[in-house]
Amino acid sequence: MLEIIEKNIGYSFVNSQLLELAFVHKSYNNKLNNERLEFLGDTILNSIISQYLFLKYPEASEGHLSRIRSMLVQSQSLADKAKSIKLNKAVKLSKGTANLQEDNKQSIYEGCFESLIGAVFLDGGLDQATIVAINLFSKELDEISLENSFKDPKTQLQEVFQSRGMSPPTYSHFENNSGFECSLTFQEKCYSSLSKSKQGAEVKVAEKVLKDIEHTHD
Repeated sequence: MLEIIEKNIGYSFVNSQLLELAFVHKSYNNKLNNERLEFLGDTILNSIISQYLFLKYPEASEGHLSRIRSMLVQSQSLADKAKSIKLNKAVKLSKGTANLQEDNKQSIYEGCFESLIGAVFLDGGLDQATIVAINLFSKELDEISLENSFKDPKTQLQEVFQSRGMSPPTYSHFENNSGFECSLTFQEKCYSSLSKSKQGAEVKVAEKVLKDIEHTHD
């Protein structure tokens, strides 16, 4: 599986132990896990995307660049990216955590993706981490719409509701041991998501609704 992941990201590790550590969740090993790599990878990924956007959009304001970056590296986006390169198949979890529903594992997959970027950085340096990150986000970076990218998912969803003559979205929240669970009902369907923060959970739910709306229009 690790070789498949190396192939998917286009990078071969010199120190394979770094790659293995990137997929060890704290529920599997409370002492030796990927939390430190996740911390590092989060910083490195934000830096890489920030530099790319800064150079690509010289006329964009700081606020606009921040919103585009947030859209690219938000929790659901990173979790989806992790699954697209099969990181979810490599992560090591305790039995209890492994039995959670997929929606409740999104933050775990997000952390694995950030850990992977941190591992590439430690193994091959910033240049290699940049190549890997930009290649993995190439589709999203090419499809950026300056007009729409300045709006976060919650703002976009609110505009959809307004365009249909509906009241603004009403989010319901519930806090549990895993974080914040948020739900929203749209067209008699209930959407829900879990995140470490209330804001993050709302964004995930808004993304799900927007994705369904886009699929309906396809």
